[in-house]
Order: sequence, then structure tokens, then C-alpha cells
Amino acid sequence: MFEIFKSTLNKVKNNEEKIEKDEVKALSSIVSLLVEAASIDGKIGDDEKNKISSILINQLKLDPIKAKEILDETISLSGDQIEIWSKTSDIRKELDYDERLNILELMWEIVLVDDVLDVFEAQLMRRVSGLLYISDVDSGNSKKRALMKLKDNNL
Repeated sequence: MFEIFKSTLNKVKNNEEKIEKDEVKALSSIVSLLVEAASIDGKIGDDEKNKISSILINQLKLDPIKAKEILDETISLSGDQIEIWSKTSDIRKELDYDERLNILELMWEIVLVDDVLDVFEAQLMRRVSGLLYISDVDSGNSKKRALMKLKDNNL
């Protein structure tokens, strides 16, 4: 999962000059979507910030300090963004179906982490699912998996 992240991060760490512009855009778009999922209800709670940080650190293998920097920067820029189409377009160009489905599942985990799914969060998830070309059945299954993960983590 997220080979594009790992590949790009390795290039950055090794100071390689050949980092594709599209790779960086996809990385930025994924983190932006996660922040959008956290903030769509009008506030980003500590649970949501912690969940995104956990994703950046544990799944993407970022240094905790770097993860905090990326998250803080993305949150500060999120107020200036008014659309999600370009973010999902960058992701569709760089990632295959299963990787896009994983991103949707992570978004589900973020919107459900506070045990409340409000109207704005549900609407965002429907829009993102469509923009990532994820089927309704797969979106529903990813929501169920996210609920199970959250339930397992709370036990």
C-alpha cells in the first residue's frame, strides 16, 4: 500500500533529483483529502489529528516530527482550498484502484473516529468515492472495514 509515498520519500531522503512532479502532487493530494475528511464537519478534533498522524507515521513510515510538520502545513493550507476535484484527479492518475480504495478506507476511519457521521461527512465520502471511481459496493465495504478497525482499536 502507498508505494508512491515510499518511493517518493526514499527519493527525498536520498536527495535524488528525479522526483516526479506528479508523485509529489499525489502525495500532497492524499494528505489534503485526509485533512478534508477531518475538517468537513467544521472542526478538526484531537482524535482526527491523532488518526492522521498515526497514518503518516505507521503506514507511511514518516518520522514523527516530519509527520507533524506535514500535517500542520496541510491543515493551515486547507482553509484556502475550495475544491477536491484536482486532488482526486492527481490520485487517479498515479494510483491503481486498490490504492484508491485504501485511501477511501483511511478517510472513512478519520470521519468515523469520533463515532459520529454527520451529513457533511457522509456527503464528502459519497463525492470522493465517485471522484476516485470507487464503486458503491466497494465504498460500503471500506466503511465496514474502517468501523471494524476502529472497534478493534478501542477494545
